[in-house]
Amino acid sequence: MLSSFRSIRFGLMVGIGGGSPSLADIRLGDVVVGKPTTAFGGVVQYDYGKTIRDGVFERTGTLNKPPRVLLTALSKLQANHLIHGSQIPRLLSEIMNPTFMPQDQDRLFHPEYHHTSSGVTCDECDQHRLMARTPRGKHSPKIHYGVIASGNWVLKDGCTRDRLAREYNILCFEMEAAGLMDNFPCLVIRGISDYADSHKNKAWQGYAAATAAAYTKELLSVVPTKQVEDTTTVSHLNSIS
Repeated sequence: MLSSFRSIRFGLMVGIGGGSPSLADIRLGDVVVGKPTTAFGGVVQYDYGKTIRDGVFERTGTLNKPPRVLLTALSKLQANHLIHGSQIPRLLSEIMNPTFMPQDQDRLFHPEYHHTSSGVTCDECDQHRLMARTPRGKHSPKIHYGVIASGNWVLKDGCTRDRLAREYNILCFEMEAAGLMDNFPCLVIRGISDYADSHKNKAWQGYAAATAAAYTKELLSVVPTKQVEDTTTVSHLNSIS
C-alpha cells in the first residue's frame, strides 16, 4: 500500500475489540482509544517477551506512540466532548437505530464463570453468575482513553483478562495493532463487542464497529489540516529508518 500511495502520513486502525471491565465501567458498544500513558505508547503487545526465573513472563519491547497530529486532534476532541458532548449518537442515527442493542443483552459474567451453553448465546448460562452493574441512564456509548493490548491469539478467559489488565492498566484487547504500529504511525480505535472471555460471540460486532467508525468520523473533523501537510510521509520515515 505504501509503495502505491506515497503521500500517506498516518493511519487510523478502526475496528472491534474485547473490553476489560475490571478497571473502568466499560460496556458493549463503548469506544476505547489507544492514548499514550507514562508507561506505554497507547498500545502494548502483551504476549511479546521472554520467560525468566520460576516461569515468570517478562514483557519486552515497546510500541511507538501515535503521531503528534492525531494526538493534537484527540486532545481537542476530548475538550469538545466535555463542553458539548459526543456526536456519536447523532452519527449512529444516520445509519441505524442507535438503541437497537438493548442493555439487557449486555451481559458480563464473573471472570471465573465459563460459558456452559451448547450454543453461541448465553441464554442457557447461569444468570446468577452475572455481575451486578448499575444501568446507564441513557443509551449513549462512552469513550475511554488508555492502553489497548494487542496479541497474536484471541483472549477468551476472564481471569487472564483481569490479570493482564491489572499488570498493564489495559482497557481493551485486540489482535492487529502490534504488528503495524512500529512501521506505520497510527491511532488505534476499538468498539467494544465482547468482554474477552469465554462468553464471546458476534451479536454486538456490527454495533461496536459502527460506534468506532462514528468516533473516527468525529475525530477526523478536528484534525488540523496544516499540521497534516507538515507531517512527514510514512514512506519517507521508513526510507530513513
